[in-house]
Amino acid sequence: MKKSWWMLGVSAVMSVGLLAGCGGDDANQLVSFEVPTEGELGSAIAFPQGSELVEPFNETLNELMESGKMDELVLKWFDAGETEEVDSEETEQADGETTLIMGTSADYPPYESVDLATGEIIGFDIDIAKYITEELGYSLQIEDMDFNALIPAMESGRVDFVLAGMTPTEERKENVDFSDIYYEATNLIVSKESTNLSSLEDLEGLKVGVQLGSIQEEEADELAEEYGFEVVKLNRIPEIMQELQAGRIDAILMEDTVAEGHMAQ
Repeated sequence: MKKSWWMLGVSAVMSVGLLAGCGGDDANQLVSFEVPTEGELGSAIAFPQGSELVEPFNETLNELMESGKMDELVLKWFDAGETEEVDSEETEQADGETTLIMGTSADYPPYESVDLATGEIIGFDIDIAKYITEELGYSLQIEDMDFNALIPAMESGRVDFVLAGMTPTEERKENVDFSDIYYEATNLIVSKESTNLSSLEDLEGLKVGVQLGSIQEEEADELAEEYGFEVVKLNRIPEIMQELQAGRIDAILMEDTVAEGHMAQ
Protein backbone atom coordinates (compact mmCIF):
# COMPACT_ATOMS: atom_id res chain seq x y z
CA MET A 1 0.00 0.00 0.00
CA LYS A 2 1.31 3.43 -0.93
CA LYS A 3 1.68 5.51 2.23
CA SER A 4 0.66 9.14 2.64
CA TRP A 5 4.23 10.37 3.02
CA TRP A 6 3.16 13.98 2.64
CA MET A 7 1.18 13.73 5.90
CA LEU A 8 4.37 13.75 7.96
CA GLY A 9 4.95 17.41 7.23
CA VAL A 10 1.31 18.34 7.64
CA SER A 11 0.72 16.82 11.06
CA ALA A 12 2.18 19.87 12.76
CA VAL A 13 -0.60 21.97 11.27
CA MET A 14 -3.20 20.23 13.41
CA SER A 15 -1.63 20.49 16.86
CA VAL A 16 -3.74 19.15 19.70
CA GLY A 17 -3.23 22.45 21.46
CA LEU A 18 -5.49 24.14 18.90
CA LEU A 19 -8.50 22.87 20.80
CA ALA A 20 -7.58 24.68 23.98
CA GLY A 21 -9.16 28.08 24.15
CA CYS A 22 -12.20 27.16 22.05
CA GLY A 23 -15.76 26.95 23.20
CA GLY A 24 -16.68 30.42 24.45
CA ASP A 25 -16.69 31.26 28.17
CA ASP A 26 -14.32 29.63 30.66
CA ALA A 27 -16.96 27.20 31.91
CA ASN A 28 -17.43 25.76 28.41
CA GLN A 29 -13.85 26.05 27.18
CA LEU A 30 -12.89 22.83 25.42
CA VAL A 31 -9.60 21.00 25.87
CA SER A 32 -8.29 17.65 24.70
CA PHE A 33 -5.67 14.95 25.07
CA GLU A 34 -4.48 12.34 22.60
CA VAL A 35 -5.61 8.72 22.82
CA PRO A 36 -2.87 6.16 22.04
CA THR A 37 -4.04 4.03 19.12
CA GLU A 38 -2.69 0.66 18.02
CA GLY A 39 -2.27 0.18 14.29
CA GLU A 40 -2.99 2.60 11.47
CA LEU A 41 -5.72 5.23 11.88
CA GLY A 42 -6.40 6.62 8.44
CA SER A 43 -9.08 7.35 5.88
CA ALA A 44 -9.71 5.48 2.63
CA ILE A 45 -12.36 5.32 -0.09
CA ALA A 46 -14.78 2.38 0.26
CA PHE A 47 -16.24 0.35 -2.62
CA PRO A 48 -18.53 -2.66 -3.00
CA GLN A 49 -16.54 -5.90 -3.02
CA GLY A 50 -15.11 -6.61 -6.46
CA SER A 51 -15.79 -3.09 -7.75
CA GLU A 52 -13.97 -2.20 -10.97
CA LEU A 53 -13.57 1.34 -9.62
CA VAL A 54 -10.90 0.43 -7.06
CA GLU A 55 -7.91 0.32 -9.42
CA PRO A 56 -8.63 3.51 -11.43
CA PHE A 57 -9.55 5.40 -8.24
CA ASN A 58 -6.28 4.29 -6.63
CA GLU A 59 -4.25 5.33 -9.66
CA THR A 60 -5.89 8.76 -9.76
CA LEU A 61 -5.61 9.17 -5.99
CA ASN A 62 -1.86 8.48 -6.19
CA GLU A 63 -1.54 10.96 -9.07
CA LEU A 64 -3.28 13.52 -6.87
CA MET A 65 -0.69 12.93 -4.14
CA GLU A 66 2.36 12.86 -6.40
CA SER A 67 1.34 16.00 -8.31
CA GLY A 68 1.30 18.11 -5.14
CA LYS A 69 -2.43 18.85 -5.48
CA MET A 70 -3.19 16.80 -2.37
CA ASP A 71 -0.84 19.05 -0.38
CA GLU A 72 -2.88 22.02 -1.58
CA LEU A 73 -6.13 20.38 -0.46
CA VAL A 74 -4.69 19.54 2.95
CA LEU A 75 -3.63 23.15 3.48
CA LYS A 76 -6.98 24.40 2.18
CA TRP A 77 -9.06 22.30 4.58
CA PHE A 78 -6.82 21.51 7.56
CA ASP A 79 -4.83 24.71 8.07
CA ALA A 80 -6.62 26.42 10.98
CA GLY A 81 -5.48 29.81 9.74
CA GLU A 82 -6.92 29.35 6.26
CA THR A 83 -9.82 31.72 5.56
CA GLU A 84 -9.98 31.64 1.78
CA GLU A 85 -13.41 30.92 0.33
CA VAL A 86 -13.88 27.42 -1.03
CA ASP A 87 -14.36 27.05 -4.77
CA SER A 88 -17.65 25.20 -5.07
CA GLU A 89 -18.02 25.44 -8.84
CA GLU A 90 -19.91 22.48 -10.28
CA THR A 91 -18.94 20.85 -13.55
CA GLU A 92 -21.68 20.29 -16.11
CA GLN A 93 -22.49 16.73 -17.12
CA ALA A 94 -21.77 15.95 -20.74
CA ASP A 95 -24.26 13.95 -22.81
CA GLY A 96 -23.77 10.24 -22.24
CA GLU A 97 -21.49 10.75 -19.23
CA THR A 98 -21.88 8.10 -16.51
CA THR A 99 -22.88 9.36 -13.07
CA LEU A 100 -21.29 7.86 -9.97
CA ILE A 101 -23.20 8.18 -6.70
CA MET A 102 -21.05 8.88 -3.67
CA GLY A 103 -22.29 8.25 -0.14
CA THR A 104 -21.10 10.49 2.68
CA SER A 105 -22.12 11.76 6.12
CA ALA A 106 -21.96 15.54 5.96
CA ASP A 107 -21.43 16.15 9.67
CA TYR A 108 -17.68 15.66 9.66
CA PRO A 109 -15.88 18.92 8.92
CA PRO A 110 -13.39 19.46 7.42
CA TYR A 111 -13.90 16.17 5.56
CA GLU A 112 -17.52 16.93 4.65
CA SER A 113 -20.14 19.32 5.94
CA VAL A 114 -23.06 21.42 4.72
CA ASP A 115 -22.31 25.02 3.79
CA LEU A 116 -25.02 26.88 5.71
CA ALA A 117 -24.99 29.74 3.22
CA THR A 118 -25.58 27.61 0.11
CA GLY A 119 -26.82 24.24 1.39
CA GLU A 120 -24.04 22.59 -0.63
CA ILE A 121 -21.97 19.72 0.75
CA ILE A 122 -18.32 20.81 0.82
CA GLY A 123 -15.05 19.56 2.29
CA PHE A 124 -11.76 17.75 1.83
CA ASP A 125 -13.39 14.48 0.76
CA ILE A 126 -15.70 16.30 -1.63
CA ASP A 127 -12.78 17.95 -3.41
CA ILE A 128 -11.01 14.58 -3.68
CA ALA A 129 -14.13 12.96 -5.13
CA LYS A 130 -14.63 15.77 -7.65
CA TYR A 131 -11.01 15.55 -8.78
CA ILE A 132 -11.01 11.77 -9.21
CA THR A 133 -14.38 11.51 -10.97
CA GLU A 134 -13.58 14.40 -13.30
CA GLU A 135 -10.21 12.87 -14.21
CA LEU A 136 -11.88 9.52 -14.92
CA GLY A 137 -14.67 11.08 -16.97
CA TYR A 138 -17.59 10.56 -14.59
CA SER A 139 -20.26 12.91 -13.32
CA LEU A 140 -20.62 12.98 -9.51
CA GLN A 141 -23.79 12.83 -7.41
CA ILE A 142 -23.47 13.08 -3.61
CA GLU A 143 -25.92 11.45 -1.19
CA ASP A 144 -25.86 12.48 2.49
CA MET A 145 -26.85 9.97 5.18
CA ASP A 146 -25.97 8.82 8.69
CA PHE A 147 -22.49 7.33 8.92
CA ASN A 148 -23.71 3.91 10.05
CA ALA A 149 -25.96 3.73 6.95
CA LEU A 150 -23.12 4.20 4.44
CA ILE A 151 -21.89 0.62 4.07
CA PRO A 152 -25.44 -0.84 3.92
CA ALA A 153 -26.29 1.74 1.22
CA MET A 154 -23.28 0.64 -0.79
CA GLU A 155 -24.01 -3.06 -0.30
CA SER A 156 -27.57 -2.54 -1.54
CA GLY A 157 -26.36 -0.68 -4.64
CA ARG A 158 -27.77 2.72 -3.68
CA VAL A 159 -24.30 4.30 -3.87
CA ASP A 160 -21.23 3.40 -5.96
CA PHE A 161 -18.60 4.35 -3.40
CA VAL A 162 -18.20 6.00 0.00
CA LEU A 163 -15.93 8.92 0.84
CA ALA A 164 -16.49 9.89 4.46
CA GLY A 165 -13.24 9.82 6.41
CA MET A 166 -13.72 6.06 6.79
CA THR A 167 -11.00 3.89 8.34
CA PRO A 168 -10.43 0.49 6.63
CA THR A 169 -10.76 -1.80 9.64
CA GLU A 170 -10.44 -5.57 9.33
CA GLU A 171 -14.15 -5.93 10.12
CA ARG A 172 -15.14 -3.53 7.33
CA LYS A 173 -12.79 -5.25 4.89
CA GLU A 174 -14.92 -8.38 5.25
CA ASN A 175 -17.77 -6.57 3.48
CA VAL A 176 -16.22 -3.85 1.29
CA ASP A 177 -13.01 -3.05 -0.62
CA PHE A 178 -10.88 0.00 0.14
CA SER A 179 -8.52 2.31 -1.71
CA ASP A 180 -5.10 3.19 -0.37
CA ILE A 181 -5.01 5.40 2.73
CA TYR A 182 -5.24 9.05 1.71
CA TYR A 183 -5.08 10.74 5.14
CA GLU A 184 -3.76 9.77 8.57
CA ALA A 185 -5.13 11.15 11.81
CA THR A 186 -5.20 10.90 15.63
CA ASN A 187 -7.99 10.26 18.13
CA LEU A 188 -8.64 12.72 20.94
CA ILE A 189 -10.68 12.90 24.11
CA VAL A 190 -12.43 16.29 24.03
CA SER A 191 -14.01 17.71 27.19
CA LYS A 192 -14.81 20.94 28.99
CA GLU A 193 -11.81 22.34 30.82
CA SER A 194 -13.85 22.41 34.05
CA THR A 195 -14.09 18.61 33.96
CA ASN A 196 -10.32 18.39 34.58
CA LEU A 197 -9.67 15.37 32.35
CA SER A 198 -6.09 14.66 31.32
CA SER A 199 -5.86 10.87 31.03
CA LEU A 200 -7.98 7.83 30.25
CA GLU A 201 -7.97 6.94 33.96
CA ASP A 202 -9.92 10.15 34.64
CA LEU A 203 -12.87 8.83 32.58
CA GLU A 204 -13.89 6.24 35.17
CA GLY A 205 -17.61 6.56 35.95
CA LEU A 206 -18.17 9.23 33.25
CA LYS A 207 -20.11 9.30 29.96
CA VAL A 208 -18.14 9.47 26.69
CA GLY A 209 -19.89 10.23 23.40
CA VAL A 210 -18.99 8.65 20.04
CA GLN A 211 -20.48 8.54 16.55
CA LEU A 212 -22.46 5.40 15.82
CA GLY A 213 -20.75 3.18 13.26
CA SER A 214 -17.41 5.00 13.49
CA ILE A 215 -13.97 3.57 14.28
CA GLN A 216 -14.17 5.62 17.49
CA GLU A 217 -17.23 3.61 18.58
CA GLU A 218 -15.25 0.37 18.43
CA GLU A 219 -12.30 1.90 20.26
CA ALA A 220 -14.54 3.46 22.92
CA ASP A 221 -16.17 0.10 23.63
CA GLU A 222 -12.74 -1.47 24.18
CA LEU A 223 -11.47 1.40 26.34
CA ALA A 224 -14.68 1.45 28.40
CA GLU A 225 -14.05 -2.11 29.56
CA GLU A 226 -10.59 -1.14 30.76
CA TYR A 227 -11.27 2.31 32.17
CA GLY A 228 -14.85 1.95 33.44
CA PHE A 229 -16.77 4.67 31.57
CA GLU A 230 -20.14 4.58 29.79
CA VAL A 231 -20.22 4.91 25.99
CA VAL A 232 -23.02 7.09 24.59
CA LYS A 233 -23.60 6.49 20.86
CA LEU A 234 -25.30 9.02 18.58
CA ASN A 235 -25.70 9.30 14.81
CA ARG A 236 -24.29 12.78 14.18
CA ILE A 237 -21.25 14.63 15.50
CA PRO A 238 -23.19 17.91 16.06
CA GLU A 239 -25.58 15.99 18.34
CA ILE A 240 -22.65 14.72 20.36
CA MET A 241 -21.16 18.21 20.64
CA GLN A 242 -24.51 19.52 21.88
CA GLU A 243 -24.69 16.77 24.49
CA LEU A 244 -21.23 17.76 25.72
CA GLN A 245 -22.08 21.46 25.95
CA ALA A 246 -25.35 20.64 27.73
CA GLY A 247 -23.52 18.51 30.29
CA ARG A 248 -25.35 15.29 29.43
CA ILE A 249 -22.05 13.64 28.55
CA ASP A 250 -18.61 14.38 29.99
CA ALA A 251 -16.33 13.88 26.99
CA ILE A 252 -16.16 12.86 23.32
CA LEU A 253 -13.83 10.41 21.62
CA MET A 254 -13.28 11.85 18.13
CA GLU A 255 -10.72 12.45 15.42
CA ASP A 256 -8.43 15.46 15.85
CA THR A 257 -9.21 17.12 12.52
CA VAL A 258 -12.96 16.70 13.01
CA ALA A 259 -12.72 18.12 16.52
CA GLU A 260 -10.97 21.20 15.19
CA GLY A 261 -13.55 21.56 12.43
CA HIS A 262 -16.39 21.71 14.95
CA MET A 263 -14.49 24.03 17.25
CA ALA A 264 -14.11 26.50 14.39
CA GLN A 265 -17.84 26.69 13.70
